[in-house]
Amino acid sequence: MDPEASLKQTVTHLFDAVRYHNIAEGLEEGARGAESGLNSELDRLDAYTKKLLDDLESMKDGSGSALDELSAQVRDFLGTAKEQAEEKLRRKAKEQVEEYRGRASVERDKALKSLESYLAVDPLPIVENIVQVKLGKGIYEGSSRYDCEGGIKYEFRLAPQNSRLFHQQLSLSLLGYELKVPVRFSHVPLKKDRVPGFERLDRYVLERAETSRGKMHATFEKEGDGARMKVVTSGSAPDDFLSLEYTDQTVTVNVVNDPALAAFADLAMVRKAMGELASGLEELGRKKVALMKFSLDGGGGALKDLDYGKVLLLILKTLAPVYLPVVETISSELKGKSEPKGADALGVAFIKEKLKLLGDLSGPASKELGISS
Repeated sequence: MDPEASLKQTVTHLFDAVRYHNIAEGLEEGARGAESGLNSELDRLDAYTKKLLDDLESMKDGSGSALDELSAQVRDFLGTAKEQAEEKLRRKAKEQVEEYRGRASVERDKALKSLESYLAVDPLPIVENIVQVKLGKGIYEGSSRYDCEGGIKYEFRLAPQNSRLFHQQLSLSLLGYELKVPVRFSHVPLKKDRVPGFERLDRYVLERAETSRGKMHATFEKEGDGARMKVVTSGSAPDDFLSLEYTDQTVTVNVVNDPALAAFADLAMVRKAMGELASGLEELGRKKVALMKFSLDGGGGALKDLDYGKVLLLILKTLAPVYLPVVETISSELKGKSEPKGADALGVAFIKEKLKLLGDLSGPASKELGISS
């Protein structure tokens, strides 16, 4: 991504994610405050009721007089009044807590969606990207995993149903390939020669596949008898690595490692088919649906527990070599000139306005960007 576009992506979507998260945290604090306030009010009610009961007790003379009878009646009334007051306090506190937490949930969703929008355009330097599909209950499930600089890892769920290849169960025959793979030799009666026995790979269904930088790992399964074909390639060029392994209930054969079998295999066509499959997976990798996982330095944890501030500062530190020259350029261009026209134009004033939204993080973020706060 263009450095200037990447910086703008960061100070909009990523900053927004932090801002929404901070709002959610404030609302959660409000909910905890409402719960704590309820306990304090109940304690005050208990203390006040106890004082009144003690006063009533001191008024009794034990003679069964009208005063004793009145004291008993007031005691009963006070007990009922206390129960009603407690119920009212609890109901009010519950409504407040639910309101706070409902609003916090909305802000957390907005934070996650902003983080999704940020990551969806691949803004970080990617060390490795693995796109995978797996067949389950007749449909494919897809995911794209990213390992980025700075120890940042994340994973998106993909939409195979919207892809060219994986919207239905895939066999290579659907791609126009009629691949026969030799997996055994048989003796012909009355002859000394052996003849190869072939499996029609194009009749197998793709069970799972993954690709990274053109490398392919794919497993095909033959419906009905459980025979499987595993194909591994490092690319589609003639000299690229290729492994072709057949397994059924009785035997496992690596076709490429057996020169006699390999002589009858159309390995070039297998590489070509796997290259097309890899291209289909790379195309699928652009059909992101939702962020499923995010971690820093190999750590796990649920998305709802993300420390957005830590995420922001690590990303800014990781991208500092890219962003600092951009900030320096737009700062030097400003000397004696006005800010770029347009409210959303990337300029120092625009970045500073966005930094203000970060609260306590505005100072550390400004430092990472080389901007005076």
